[in-house]
Formats: sequence, C-alpha cells, structure tokens
Amino acid sequence: MDESEIALVKKNINDALEADYHDRMQELDSRFTELKLGTPVQEDYALMRDAISKLQEQIRDSNDLEYTEDDYEEVTKEFYEELLDEVGSRDRRGKVVI
Repeated sequence: MDESEIALVKKNINDALEADYHDRMQELDSRFTELKLGTPVQEDYALMRDAISKLQEQIRDSNDLEYTEDDYEEVTKEFYEELLDEVGSRDRRGKVVI
C-alpha cells in the first residue's frame, strides 16, 4: 500500500468514526440500559466524544493500519488512564463509554 492509499484508508476510518453522532448516542443509551447503569448523562456523552477524537488522532498519527488484540488492549488501557483520570473517575460508567 502506498502513502496515498494509507491516507485514504485513514480518512475513511476517521470519517466513519465521526459519522452520525446521534446513532452513537443511541448505542450508548442502549448499552447503559443493557448493563443497568441508568441513562447516560452529559459527561458520558462528552467522554465518548473525547474518546472518538483521541482515537481519530491516533489513527492520523499511526503508520500501521493493522491492529492486534494486544494493540486494542494497550489503546484501551491508555484511554482509561488518560481520559478517565482527566475527569477524575475510573468508574464502570466511564469504562463502558470508552
């Protein structure tokens, strides 16, 4: 894959992450209901937006388009540390959002 193809793939992934925020909110509502966590509050939606933005940033900065399960676990751990510590909560709700 050449650089222009990689750039296009990254753009398409980031566009998909940005697409239809309303649907993402509904999915989060459903997940919270399923886990009996009540209804997401504004801070939960803001955390979701932050996580999406952070993921988009990492995709833009990455040279590798293939991720293993280990990569997924590492990114998730990093998001927990950075995003949940930022808002001062490492609760279950925050982890579900991420």
